[in-house]
Order: sequence, then structure tokens, then C-alpha cells
Amino acid sequence: MNYIIFEDLESNNLKPFSLNHASFEMRCGLHSNIERINNIIDSEDKLYLIVRTDIEDLIREKFNNCIVNPKLIPKGLFLNGATIWNRDLINKLELGKSYSNKGSLIAINSINSTSLEQFHKLLEDSIQVTLDINVIHIKYMWDLIFNIDDIIKHDLNNSDDFIAISNIDMPDNQLEKFHHSVITNNSKNIFISDVVEVGPGVVLDANDGPIVIDKHSKIDIGALIKGPVYIGQKSVINPGAKLRGNISIGPICKIGGELEDVVIQGYTNKQHDGYLGHSFLGEWINLGANTNNSDLKNNYSNIRMKISKDLEINTLRQFLGSCIGDYTRTGISTMLNSGTVIGLGANVFGSDFQDKYIESFQWGRKDKTDFQKFIETCTKMKERRNSKFSKIEIQLLKQIYNSID
Repeated sequence: MNYIIFEDLESNNLKPFSLNHASFEMRCGLHSNIERINNIIDSEDKLYLIVRTDIEDLIREKFNNCIVNPKLIPKGLFLNGATIWNRDLINKLELGKSYSNKGSLIAINSINSTSLEQFHKLLEDSIQVTLDINVIHIKYMWDLIFNIDDIIKHDLNNSDDFIAISNIDMPDNQLEKFHHSVITNNSKNIFISDVVEVGPGVVLDANDGPIVIDKHSKIDIGALIKGPVYIGQKSVINPGAKLRGNISIGPICKIGGELEDVVIQGYTNKQHDGYLGHSFLGEWINLGANTNNSDLKNNYSNIRMKISKDLEINTLRQFLGSCIGDYTRTGISTMLNSGTVIGLGANVFGSDFQDKYIESFQWGRKDKTDFQKFIETCTKMKERRNSKFSKIEIQLLKQIYNSID
């Protein structure tokens, strides 16, 4: 079977994430979108990725086991990369039919091959006649935030990798680093994978939703965690942190302060006190101590968000904080307004509330980051986590940098 994971013409609505990522890289809950599909397909199946040309080389490098943007795309099952898929949903897709969700094309079970040049015409033709299907589809980044609970539950229902702590007999090596003073509420809804460390005085309240702690993560002393929450592999929750529910934290993050309704892609630090709510953070971000964001306007009106210089959208949401792109950093006591968008590689600092739209590579309020110094700083940051830049990623970042006035 051929599985063709595609980005559609709406991928620009996913900025700032989509500046340097494909839609199927979005991570919320236990997996990224492409990981969910990989978990479904069989070893003899082939996986094709159709992406924008500007990120094609980077995607080919990241996913070298997949076929990226072939000149001839074979017949098979076309799946929108911004949709949350599982086996049951895929089994409902009938041969020769197209499927949509709220006006967005999400799948084609194609009986014909097509050229890469004609691919977008295929999408345009296929959307004309479709069957509507009930799925979680991410049209804007804030859609992730408001689907955290459903996505975590979806992933748990489709995973055998986690076990409820109520089902673990003591003594057990999986619980050997659970301090005896840990307080749990609804332990059958608290799940772990492999050995995790939970320190003295931690409160795990899963009454309103599951708490999932992935392998080799650490919950330090006195943290308060209220489900639904997913904590990714090798992440650390700092002492006294308050995770107030609807939170998805990707791998290798360090988290402190107060959070609610937050998605963090991964490799990001929010170590210190400060409030973060109804927000999306990408990768390799550092929020300075006492960085706070607003997620509710004083007049309780809907929040408008600029996803680019020229496109502002009424989100129809009363609660919405910030969407922050990769490699961005904030200074101590930075204040972010409701509906703030910060691009990639920005360095945000200064008194008073920041602008609601901050361009990629902006330095302070008016200047532009020195690109070479940016690369040097990020290289040091990556080395601390045994990672490094590739030449292809640096080239893409340089292209984005040069495109900014």
C-alpha cells in the first residue's frame, strides 16, 4: 500500500510553525502526526511525503526513509498531514472517494497516479465532491490547543506503551523512583512508560483527565500536575511547578512556573516562574524568568491573531495566548499580550507589553538579529543536548532571514 502524506494549500495558516516544518511534524499528545501514521502502516507499505519546495531538502534529510516529492506520485491513500489519524479512521476510507472536514480536504483514496506538477490540481478537483468525516483536523495552530484533551485520550486508546500505575504491583522497577509521599487522585488514569522519577510532595490529580509521563522524565519536588497532561521523554518538571491541565509537553523540555492549555513541541525551556496559557511553543525556545502572557482580553471579546504581516484572523476564541516559532528567546520579565505571534529566531526583550506581531529574527523592538551570531548561539544550545545543526537547516534559516526586510 502507498501512503502519501501531503501538505495542502492551507499550510501557511500554520505559521510560525510552518516556516520551517511540515504540517505532519506537529506534536501534541503522545505522538507527532507522522508518527501516528508510521505506527499504523505495515513494513511492506511505502510512505511518500508531499511538501512545499522551500522545505523539501530539510524534510528529505529528516525523513530519509520516506520518498519526498517524487516526480510521479503513485496511486494510493492520500492523507492530510494536519489531521490526527488512526487505523479505524483509515479503514473507513473507500477506494476512489475523497473526504473532507469543515471545508478542508483531508483524504483521497486514489485509483490513479499523478505527477507532482499536477498534484495541487488533484487537490482542487477532489475537494469538489467529498464525503464529510469526523476527525481532528488542525487548520490553525490554536486548533491544537483546544484539542489537547481529545488528542491525549485518542493516543492512549491507540497505544500499548503505557501502563496505569494502579495496575503496577509494588515493588516494581517502574515505580522505584516514585517517592512514598507522592499524592495521587484517580491512579487508574495516571500512566507511565518505563522508569520515571517523581519526587517528594508531588501531586498528580487525574480526576479531570489522564496524566501520561513518558520514559526517563522527572517530576521534581512539590510539583502540582492536573490532567489531562502529557509529559514527553526526558523532560523535567521543576520544583513547585503548576501544570493546571490541558498540557502537552514534547521531548527534552524543562518546565517551571504556571501553565494551562499549552502545547510545547519539544527541546524548549520555560524553567522559571511566570504564567503561560492557551499557547503554542515550537522547538529550541527559551523563555526568560518571569515571562508572562495574557490569554484573555479585559473586555472579554474574541481574540484576533496575525499569522503574517498581512493576514489577521478573528479566532472566535475568548482565550488565546501566544504562538511562538522555533529558536526564539525572551528576556527576563517579558510581557506578551493575548493573541501574540512571534516568528522564528526572534530575541524579545524590553519593558511594557511587546507588539502582538513580532517578525522572525527580530532583535528587541526594531532591530534585526545578526545571523552569524544567531547560528553560533543556537549551535551552543544544541550541543548542550547532544544535537547539532545540519547545513541544510542553516541554509533554510538563511533563506528565511534574507526574505525579511
